[in-house]
This record gives sequence, C-alpha cells and structure tokens, in this order.
Amino acid sequence: MSSREQEIAKIAKMYSKYLNGPLGRGVMDHLKEGESFTIRSQDEMVEIIKRGGKAVVKVLESPTTEGNGDTDRLSNLH
Repeated sequence: MSSREQEIAKIAKMYSKYLNGPLGRGVMDHLKEGESFTIRSQDEMVEIIKRGGKAVVKVLESPTTEGNGDTDRLSNLH
C-alpha cells in the first residue's frame, strides 16, 4: 500500500470513528437510512452514507478546480 493509500485509509477511519461514536450521533441521527452527504477538501472528497444505522465512509480524490469553477459552484447555492 502506497503512502497516499495509507493516508486515505487513515482519513476514512478517522471519519468513521467520529461519526459512529457519541460525538457523531447528532449527525447520523439526522440522516435517513441510505441518505448521504459529501465533504470536500482541497485534495479529497469524503462521501458518508448511512447504512445499517452506521456511517460508511468513502474517500474519493477530488478533481483539481481551475479558474472560477468554485465560484460557479458556490453561486448555485441560494
């Protein structure tokens, strides 16, 4: 496993531990079964899906944005 793959696995494990623990309960209680949300950082996108009452975390590499792509995306949020 490459160091990048290890880093991604560590990120997923940390989010899983948090969301499936007592501190993440408030978040998970507001999701319906099968519902998901995505968290985006500079380098990754983290998708969280509620399955079997638990958070299932998948880390996806985020495509690099250029120009005003972020501005266009943010302008759609009203």
